[in-house]
Amino acid sequence: MTKELAEVLVQIDDPDTIEQVLEAARIEETPENGLSPLKQPTLSEQFDRYLSRRKNRSPATRGQYHRTIPDFIDFSEDHGVTHPAGISVKLVEGYIDKLELEYDLDATILTHTKNVRAWLRWLARRNYCEEGVYRLLDKKELGLSLKARDETIPEETAAASIQRLRQRRRGSSMHSLMELGWNGGPRIGDIHSADLQDFDPDNNTLRFRHRPETGTRLKNGSEDDDTPGDGERDIVIKDCTVEAIQLYIDTERPDVTDDYGRRPLFATSYGRASRSTLRRWIYEATSCHWAPETSDGPTCDGSCDPDSNVCPQSYYPHAIRRGAIVNQLSGGLRRDLASDRFNVSENVLRKHYDTRSKQQKKEDRSEAVRKSWPDW
Repeated sequence: MTKELAEVLVQIDDPDTIEQVLEAARIEETPENGLSPLKQPTLSEQFDRYLSRRKNRSPATRGQYHRTIPDFIDFSEDHGVTHPAGISVKLVEGYIDKLELEYDLDATILTHTKNVRAWLRWLARRNYCEEGVYRLLDKKELGLSLKARDETIPEETAAASIQRLRQRRRGSSMHSLMELGWNGGPRIGDIHSADLQDFDPDNNTLRFRHRPETGTRLKNGSEDDDTPGDGERDIVIKDCTVEAIQLYIDTERPDVTDDYGRRPLFATSYGRASRSTLRRWIYEATSCHWAPETSDGPTCDGSCDPDSNVCPQSYYPHAIRRGAIVNQLSGGLRRDLASDRFNVSENVLRKHYDTRSKQQKKEDRSEAVRKSWPDW
């Protein structure tokens, strides 16, 4: 407090007026954006305060706070941000990228983002951080949906949807993406990272490369950086998948580059197709407009809009990936080879992806077992 301000306050008797003068002085003393990091509590201290104001929440809700918000705090501190004033659009965008690399299900990402969004909104209302940052975590902005189905897409459903797309939208973004998803089983992050140069139609190959310095990352990084795994790989794809992608490139893909001058494989008129855009294409491709008519599962009257109202018949992208893995394991692909192809450990394949029954597994390996027996 300055000497001049103290002299002014001495002459004021009304407590409310004193508080107004002090508030005006605080605003005047802070930087242009209204924030003074050195005078703020740290992110961890603000989280503790946030919890103390929510003692009436259920144990399950408070448990969610503990599982999600500290993850954002750790991410912020790893990037040199320890006070709310340092939270920027770039930081939040980076956190979104981190979540999308770590988690395949929209529901899991949504749990993290909705809790962090509520906390950032709480901070913004108290002028501790810019208001706009929490809006980045809106589920519509992120293209997230809880309406889509997260179970494994059945082979007959995937096949019927792809057949309809071949007939009516051949070479479209939806068609080529579904062909690739069902045949190659990539993550959304893999597809997002692919450039035109990574597609090799002559050798039926698609390459996935980790390029964080130019805006795209793979979930498990690469063997050349500090990540614990190696998500880089080349996968072989079927002729029909190659043809669909090539037709998309020739007829629908806009001739654009991204912010780094790279030529993305899947693109919009604005540049590289975002992960949320790729999700919407999958939602649309598996919606009632293209899915087979069936009495099983949810139904839709056809009024759905993938941009705002995800069809109840739609599947998450991860459901396509899981379906592809299960289908190829059932087709005889060895688990160790599947591990390399889909970039997932054999243990995780066994526990989370291989949904076959013991009887089905026995039948699937029977032929390979018989071939291994000696002739005598």
